[in-house]
Amino acid sequence: MKTSRRHFLQTSAAAATAFHAVPLLSAPGKEYRTALIGAGWWGMNILRDAIAHRQCKVVGICDVNEQTREVSAEEITDLNGDQPRQYNDYSEMLTKEKPEIVIIATPDHWHALPAIEALAKGCLLYTSPSPRDRG
Repeated sequence: MKTSRRHFLQTSAAAATAFHAVPLLSAPGKEYRTALIGAGWWGMNILRDAIAHRQCKVVGICDVNEQTREVSAEEITDLNGDQPRQYNDYSEMLTKEKPEIVIIATPDHWHALPAIEALAKGCLLYTSPSPRDRG
């Protein structure tokens, strides 16, 4: 089945809306175990928004760049007190931390494998849109 650009954008918009609706669907005070794959500028922007809803506990952060991981982990601790474990391998993080929500903000060509593995483990998933689709 061929997907049109319009269908892709509509589906992405619906997914983004659903991500922001999670706090409306949950029990008051429920915190979701959340993990971030791709901790650079864009990934941290998405995670900051999730933290602002006060219903996520950041349990893991994964990035291939050690400095990016460390800076992002420090910022998370400053934002909400969580002390996420840092990983270089997303598969190891998904297995050890057992997140309920996974945010994937890697470059586009690296979304598929982490997404497939996160979904196979039963995680809710948010993948960042492509820069060309951001507006």
